[in-house]
Amino acid sequence: MSNQQQLQPIIFLLGPPNAGKSYLCKRAVKEIHGLEHVVMSDLLRWEEKRPHSPWAEEIQSKLPTGTLVSSDACIFVLGYFLRGLPDDPSRKIILDGFPRNLDQARKFEEQMGTAMATIELVCTPETLEKRRKARARADDEPTIAKGRYQGFLDETVPTIEHLRGVVPHVIQVLNLDQDGDEGFKLFEDAIAPILLYPTSRSEMAARRLLEVESKFVFKPSLVPTFMTNGGSPAFKRLELLGTHKFTDTYFDCHDTLSKNGIWLRQRRNNSSATLEAKVRISGDFARSTFDETTDRSVIAGLIRPHLPQFSQEKEHFGLEVLAEFMTTRQDFRADDKFAIVLDYTNFGHSVGEVELMAEDEESAHREIDTFMAQYPWFFEKGKTEGKLEAYFRVRGLDKSA
Repeated sequence: MSNQQQLQPIIFLLGPPNAGKSYLCKRAVKEIHGLEHVVMSDLLRWEEKRPHSPWAEEIQSKLPTGTLVSSDACIFVLGYFLRGLPDDPSRKIILDGFPRNLDQARKFEEQMGTAMATIELVCTPETLEKRRKARARADDEPTIAKGRYQGFLDETVPTIEHLRGVVPHVIQVLNLDQDGDEGFKLFEDAIAPILLYPTSRSEMAARRLLEVESKFVFKPSLVPTFMTNGGSPAFKRLELLGTHKFTDTYFDCHDTLSKNGIWLRQRRNNSSATLEAKVRISGDFARSTFDETTDRSVIAGLIRPHLPQFSQEKEHFGLEVLAEFMTTRQDFRADDKFAIVLDYTNFGHSVGEVELMAEDEESAHREIDTFMAQYPWFFEKGKTEGKLEAYFRVRGLDKSA
C-alpha cells in the first residue's frame, strides 16, 4: 500500500486557539478506551531538546511566537513519534494542532497517508476571548493571541476545506460554546463512532464497512423549516455540519462501467481532486448499498474485466468523460447517527440522501427506513431522480444512471 493509500489511526483535531481542544482531549483519554492524545507543539518541544536535532533552531525561534514551524519539521517529528509506538491495532491517536496549513496536510498525505477522520471545533469569538482570559499562558497575551487566531483563519480554515475532499476523512463539526460536561458530551458522541472505523487493510476486509443509502425528493420550500428543526415532529437533534461545493467528472467507455454498477469519478473542490470508484453492491437507485475505493490498483482491478483495453498508466485510465457538473452540498447529522445530505446541482436538479456506514446492509436499511418514517413531513414518498439521470435527461441523452 502506498503512502497515499495508507490509512493512519489518527484523528485530526482542528479549531481556533482557546476552543478547548486540550481540555476535551485530556478528559477523553481518561474516559474513552483506546484513545491517545498527542499535541503537535509538545512533539516539537521534545524535538527541540533532542541532542543534535536538525530542527532545534527553527523550533526554538518560531514556536514561542506562534509562527508556524515548517511542514518538513512537523512531518519528521510526527513520523519519528509514530515509528516509536508499539504495534496496537486498537490504538487511535487524536492529533491536536496539526495540520495547520495546506502544505502540512498535503505533505502528510504524500509521505504518511491519510488520517481516519477530522473533527473541527467551532466557537464564537466571545467564547474564545472568555477562555483566553481564563488561562495564563505566555502565548495567550492579547497581541500573540490575535496573531494566532488570524493565522487560524488564513491558514487552517482553508486546510479544513481541503480535508473535506480527501477520502476517507469524516468531517465532524462541533459547536463548542458549551463548557464542562455539556461540551464534552458533544465531543464524546462525535468520537465514539470514529473509534470503530477500521484502520488497516486486514481490518477493513474483516469488517467491510459499506455505504448504505436511501435517496429522497425534498421540497425547497421546506428546507428553511428543516434547517431550523421546526417541523412536526422535530428531529431529536439536527446539526448542520457544513456547506461546500465540488465538481464531479464521470468517466466511462460506451457506458460499459455504469451498466455493470461501477461509477468512476473525479471529485474536485478548490484545493484537491480525488479519483474514486463507487460499486453498487445491491439495490436500485433510490435504495442502495455501495462499496467505495480510492486505491488506484483496486480501481484498475474493477475496470479490467469490463474494459480489458484500458490503460492503467494514463490519467483517468484513458476513459472518456461521461458527465461533468457542479454540486452545492449541505451536510447534516440527525438524531446523533444518520447523515443527511441535500444536493443542489448547477443544472437545476436537487436530491437528498440519508446515509449510514454499516457492516450489515439489511439492518442498516431497516434503520434508515424507520428513521425516515418518523419524519414524513420532510422525507416524502415518491420517485427520485439521481444527479446523473437528471443530467442526461436535461441534455436529451438516453442513458441510465
